[in-house]
Amino acid sequence: MLTHIKKVLLVLLIVFVNTSFAQKTITNKTEMCETITDMIQKDRDIRLKIPDSFKKDDGTYSKKEIDSLIQKRNTIDKHNTEQLIELTKEYGWISGERIDCPNLETWLIFRHADPKYFNEISALIEQEHNAKRLSSWHYKLIKNHINGRPH
Repeated sequence: MLTHIKKVLLVLLIVFVNTSFAQKTITNKTEMCETITDMIQKDRDIRLKIPDSFKKDDGTYSKKEIDSLIQKRNTIDKHNTEQLIELTKEYGWISGERIDCPNLETWLIFRHADPKYFNEISALIEQEHNAKRLSSWHYKLIKNHINGRPH
């Protein structure tokens, strides 16, 4: 009798663990590749326009224009972060290997996330790293940002 109870408990535990960490299958890999590639491209495009401490401001933009670009960057970062959080919750970490999308740098989106998202991102990347969907290298890159890397 005790052995039967142990077997039932073991089966229930296995079912619970599998359903707790199961992620939806990405059925349209091409569309997912395009979605994340578009997010990353918008991130890069706006950052290339804004003078920073590494590039000398050549006077291309006025202070008002730079402020406007920074606001646009912040809007893009917010959108990208929120979208990637939702996609990660639904599908698990989306790597280029997983969706047959070469050179996909999904981690970059969380690397530019606002601090208000850090707790949620931290919990997600812990889960995804433990589930072996997020590489140790990308986990460390994101963690570096969350732990205080400047924007």
